[in-house]
Amino acid sequence: MGLPGWDSAPRNGQPALHATADVPPRRCFAVQDYLALAGHPALRRAADAILHDRAHGPSVILPDSSPTAPVLALERRIAAFLSLGCAVAYPSGTEAVRRIFRALLAPQDSVIVDSGAVLAMSETVLATGARLLRSPPGSVEGVERRLRRLSVASGPGRIWVAVPAISPYGSTMADLAALSAVCRQHGAGLIVDVTHDLGSMAPGGGGVMEIQGIQGCADIVVGSFAECFGAPGGFAAFQDQRLKDRLRAGRVQAKALSPAFAATILAALDIAESSEGSRLRRRLHGNTLRLRNHLMADGVPVLGHPSPLVPVRLPKTSALARTELVESAGVAVTLLQSPHVAARAPRWRLELNARHSLADIDDLADLVRDVTRIFDRRARQASL
Repeated sequence: MGLPGWDSAPRNGQPALHATADVPPRRCFAVQDYLALAGHPALRRAADAILHDRAHGPSVILPDSSPTAPVLALERRIAAFLSLGCAVAYPSGTEAVRRIFRALLAPQDSVIVDSGAVLAMSETVLATGARLLRSPPGSVEGVERRLRRLSVASGPGRIWVAVPAISPYGSTMADLAALSAVCRQHGAGLIVDVTHDLGSMAPGGGGVMEIQGIQGCADIVVGSFAECFGAPGGFAAFQDQRLKDRLRAGRVQAKALSPAFAATILAALDIAESSEGSRLRRRLHGNTLRLRNHLMADGVPVLGHPSPLVPVRLPKTSALARTELVESAGVAVTLLQSPHVAARAPRWRLELNARHSLADIDDLADLVRDVTRIFDRRARQASL
């Protein structure tokens, strides 16, 4: 089955839940590379320089020429970028979440985790033996109600609230300013995951915290570098130097972030903070608004707030079939199903970047509209 203006050749006859190498970049909406920096020449040069030095050794021994120097420099840089005192780098954002939660939590603690957060948060809370409470995605009221109940029945443990600045599943933007105030009122700590907004949103790339004017107000900030800074890696940032010492001690047995990746991410931060980064963010934001406006005008159920992720709600009974049809048109999309989202609420997560042109966005909107109308027409015919 073909659609006008699109290649109708199916790829293996299967719905792609992630991007594949044979999809042209303009037709790929299943890769998180928001500023399109993964192939940037400056990042390649930075990684190559580190790999060359490790292979041949520096000609002059300098205090900052140790293999860990790029990692330490990255930790200082990301802490400053977030207006926090300390940071620790990890091989991935998931590892950062696991390590910081294990260092923070004791069995007598309670953690309110936003339902739109990555699964690693709730899984690690349970693994520590701490009490897990879930709140609706992006709901300040939901968090406040749970904090009031915990305050009444307070025990010896600490209370934490963990939220994504932008939910990876519904693109819900947290009201971090309100959450910070509520946490202070109830003596709770605030943990914010900035994986999907840091670097890609706000004029200076500071994400939701910059947009809401609360840089440095969260107790803990965690995130992944892979989505916006061109290389794998993750971090946890905070004010407490004692926590950094504990994390470093616990990292002895953990796999370290590659110096080449650290150098790559540092080069990406240089770009993100430059005029080039500002230009890329403006283009990305324009793509986001253009796609959302097209889809909403066509009556397509778009979720959440403007971000590099555009979730489109799908009927449970036809989610796979709709994805197969989109994939048969040569377009890669991400289909989210249980356990990432409720079984009754599958969705596409359309992942945009600054490399997509206006024509790419318009073509994607046309394809989504056509697929939606095809299945709506089938549903009407089946009901007759």
